Amino acid sequence: MAVRRIVAIVLPQLACELVKQRGPVSPSGKAPLAVILGGEEDRRAALAPQPEREAQAPAAVIDVVDDEARRYGVRPGQKVVEAAALVAHLAIHRVTFAEIDAALGRVAEVALGLGATASIQLGEQGAPRAGAARASRAPERAVSEARSPWGDGPYDTVWLDITGASHLVGGEEALLGELGERVAALGHRARLAIADGPRLAQALARFGAHADGGGGAEAPIAPPGKGAQAIGPLPVQALPVEREVASFLVRLGVLRVEDLARLPRAQVAARLGPRTADVMELLAGRDPVPLLPFEVPRLLEEEVLFDEPIESAESLLFVLRGMTSRIASRLAARGEACGRLNVAIAYDRSIARLRLGEREDDGAAALLEDDGRGPSLRFHVDMPVPLSDAGDLLRPLKARLERIELAAPAVGVHVIASRIARARRVQLDLSRDRSVDPDSLPALLAELSAEIGQERVGILEIADAHRPEARSRLVPASGEAAMTRASAAARARAAADRGAAELAGGADAPALEPARLLAQPIPLGRVGRGAIVAVDRHLYAIERLSFVMRIDAVEWWTPTPASRDYARAWLVSGSPSGKAAPARLGELRPPRDGASASSCGEAWIYVDRATGEAFLQGWCE
Repeated sequence: MAVRRIVAIVLPQLACELVKQRGPVSPSGKAPLAVILGGEEDRRAALAPQPEREAQAPAAVIDVVDDEARRYGVRPGQKVVEAAALVAHLAIHRVTFAEIDAALGRVAEVALGLGATASIQLGEQGAPRAGAARASRAPERAVSEARSPWGDGPYDTVWLDITGASHLVGGEEALLGELGERVAALGHRARLAIADGPRLAQALARFGAHADGGGGAEAPIAPPGKGAQAIGPLPVQALPVEREVASFLVRLGVLRVEDLARLPRAQVAARLGPRTADVMELLAGRDPVPLLPFEVPRLLEEEVLFDEPIESAESLLFVLRGMTSRIASRLAARGEACGRLNVAIAYDRSIARLRLGEREDDGAAALLEDDGRGPSLRFHVDMPVPLSDAGDLLRPLKARLERIELAAPAVGVHVIASRIARARRVQLDLSRDRSVDPDSLPALLAELSAEIGQERVGILEIADAHRPEARSRLVPASGEAAMTRASAAARARAAADRGAAELAGGADAPALEPARLLAQPIPLGRVGRGAIVAVDRHLYAIERLSFVMRIDAVEWWTPTPASRDYARAWLVSGSPSGKAAPARLGELRPPRDGASASSCGEAWIYVDRATGEAFLQGWCE
């Protein structure tokens, strides 16, 4: 039986990193940072109107500090008033436990691409299902519940079971390097370690002598069966003991784990408190505690709440860039792609209602959607095919955001990636020095759809119809099926053209149909040779008419059957005064097929046989 191998991913600055992902931590852009952890009520308070918000309570206790605040002497466990006395410009923010759990879940998703099981919580030995029930209720825990790394709640660690999987990426050292890069792509700094159990690996990652950024040869790797020797040089604080017990041991001169392991077991057990059994197992190098498997959500969600409302599109784009990057990393680890991005921008409640009341137009109400979280602006962006690259996901959001005017300051952004599908696998092309990106065109179509509207972007599909304007239609370019259908229709049309050329004896048959049709036919009145017609505020004389075809009672089953005579008309630019008028570039073509040198273009017109009226429908090549 293979020895169990567990990777511990410790994120010591997770709370601070979540704050920095929201944007600048202070009006000046940079300041020492301290974080207070809270519950779901703090999340609701963050969305409250500005007058209802309260300043950080002086008696509140700081839970996490960044490196700069630590250099000033700020430490976790200090009260806000004490820390403010040390650093006047200290930035203090709140992070909810739900945000911590969501961030750990994202890391677990990314890690799953390299192991069999990922977990953000340890189970109770012999009763994993009870632990699983607690894990499912993690976002709703009360603030008063314990959330220590050794207790019931996850705080800063993700575990990954890599038993029998490390050889697939070149060994355990190479696996740590790859895993460190994936976690860094999410914007987190991690410490990594490998051991025979989750608590052994966590102790090595948290207290081992290696640099942050975890990975490579610097990350500690305990050889199989050598967990006790690996944690021996670590401080006694690495063991799951209470802070008071660790302080007592240090005062006695027991500084390291190996010092504690040399003491008589019976006397040591009397001093270790309620976790004596766990500590004795770790001292012996045994760590059988099970992992609670992390359940990957079907929909990918990213949410950022702002301590201070923002009104600029640039700040929102900065936040969306980080959110799409994290979504792309999660999709890549799962081997999937998304077809739609749903965005909700939460507004400041009081300012949104005030500005909405000042607007008198009926469309103002459409700018806001009020739900349990308050007024917000909601929109979605559809992808022609499912995409997973961070840049491809950001481009349509950027195009859409640049066209949106915020009705009020934004206090949060919520993005949901839906329509999840398996990512396309592209075979390597050995015939070129560089491979072609298959998502370049879908990404461009997604950006154009967000910029000018989805109904204006698509592909032309050939239809079986008699009327020229009905022989092609614009269909949405949504999915590979539409593109395949369009390419098949194009091949069929090309084959038909080749067959017609062969029937004509190999000679190129003259193009009878127009090269470009107008969106709406232009009425010309009754026409004939020498008639003067007005086209787009320019006067032209019909020099020559050539009959092409007739359609009679086409689509007779509809209320408006078509009976028309089609002809080609050679137009000459002119004016009532006899002076030549310049032709518009791109509208008229040079003469051909025996037309005089003064001809400006060849038009495609038809005459309604019921009324005798003529209409300009397009231009010929």
